[in-house]
Amino acid sequence: MSARVRELAALFDARRGSMLEDLESLVIRESPSNESSLVSELARWIATRLGESGVAASCVPCAGRGDALLVRIGPERGGTLLLGHLDTVWPAGTLREIPFRVEEGVARGPGVFDMKGGVTVAISVLEALARGDLKAGEGVTLFLTPDEEVGSGASRDLLVGEALSRDRVFVLEPSGDGGAAKIARKGTGLVTARFTGVAAHAGLEPEKGASALLEMSRFALYADALQDLPSGTSVVPTVAESGRMTNVVPEQATLSVDFRLWSEAEGERILAGLRAYRPADGRVAVTIEGGVNRPPMEPTEASLALYRRAAALAQTLGFSLPGVRVGGGSDGNLTASAGVPTLDGLGPSGAGAHARTEHLLVDDLPRRAALLAALLEDAA
Repeated sequence: MSARVRELAALFDARRGSMLEDLESLVIRESPSNESSLVSELARWIATRLGESGVAASCVPCAGRGDALLVRIGPERGGTLLLGHLDTVWPAGTLREIPFRVEEGVARGPGVFDMKGGVTVAISVLEALARGDLKAGEGVTLFLTPDEEVGSGASRDLLVGEALSRDRVFVLEPSGDGGAAKIARKGTGLVTARFTGVAAHAGLEPEKGASALLEMSRFALYADALQDLPSGTSVVPTVAESGRMTNVVPEQATLSVDFRLWSEAEGERILAGLRAYRPADGRVAVTIEGGVNRPPMEPTEASLALYRRAAALAQTLGFSLPGVRVGGGSDGNLTASAGVPTLDGLGPSGAGAHARTEHLLVDDLPRRAALLAALLEDAA
């Protein structure tokens, strides 16, 4: 197996230039989550690019969010799902401020790390399959969602359905610090609390008012007290809105609360706690909406076996593959919670996801492609 892994390393190293061209083509096609037409344009470009290599790809509409990209190769049950997303957090026009460029082996540009580098790896590996340079005895699916950065609401059922038809999922999201694979992710939740009080003149008769703003403030402190940082549970009030006139007791207020957790039990505790809130001013009505968006990606023996194999293959390729637990969620949370063994963070190394310093290490593109190819052949 070691000799074969070295062959794969040489194969993808020879394709470094074409991989870099693909990366540039992906980055210069901006694809913000909230612009479905641009996301769909990117999906169509990838479908055309793969078609040129003999890989049949289809664009699948996801209501309100643009097209997902779907490829199925070989048997449609069993085998591996390669999972990623097309959308980025960057608004259209960011490319003018942060153009794609490569300097001293580092590629920069909006979405280059999260996660167009991982998409580049997928394109190269599928191309190798189509050319016969790579043999996966089992079926392979590539599914790229259009809305991962905004919760995958439109693509969730499709991606879970694809996962349930496969034996394992490799998520091509960016690697963690030091190039690590992600063996666990926190679950993510979002609650919106709405407060309805009684308006009154703030100067003439404030006592006749019931301030939605004051009740929202009490709720924010109450929510903050539910967090348990030693166990990794965060509860963070994030976006607040209240009042329209400076001389009126606020009648309406809204507060968003983000929470993250390592276990489903913690999610149940936080939601029960938030819903148990009772206003100090009985004249203010409180409604709570929302819940856990992505369950935690908790490690299982099957998922850890995937990680151990990937780490061993990486060692053969000449680099280490640490395993880390991370706070951010991904679509891997959804496939793991559906019971499909999932290994995340197999995309190239870099840093600065969602930041203007976002970058990717070019040398890691062929190396990650070789690792993914070796994993596909190893699973056969």
